[in-house]
Amino acid sequence: MDEKKNQEFPQDSENNEYRYISAMWLDEIAVGLTAGAVKHPGETWRTIPTDEHLARAMRHINLYRKGDRSEPHLINASMRLMMAFCTSRNEYGEGD
Repeated sequence: MDEKKNQEFPQDSENNEYRYISAMWLDEIAVGLTAGAVKHPGETWRTIPTDEHLARAMRHINLYRKGDRSEPHLINASMRLMMAFCTSRNEYGEGD
């Protein structure tokens, strides 16, 4: 069955494989970012250094690994990693 599916839908047919991005995960990211925007208006995350976003992401990952389920740590870590990626590329920096 998998062999037939791979023949019908070759994995190299798309430049960007969006089919591998979980729609449920992406929706949770959007929910979290929306809540963050309400709590911290003005998109202040753009001014936070990349390393700080990474440290906060690691905090969430570590808490999750230790068994803490009091917050959506994996979603929070994912948001922080996106922010770190964007700030490292200066995607939202001054002059854009």
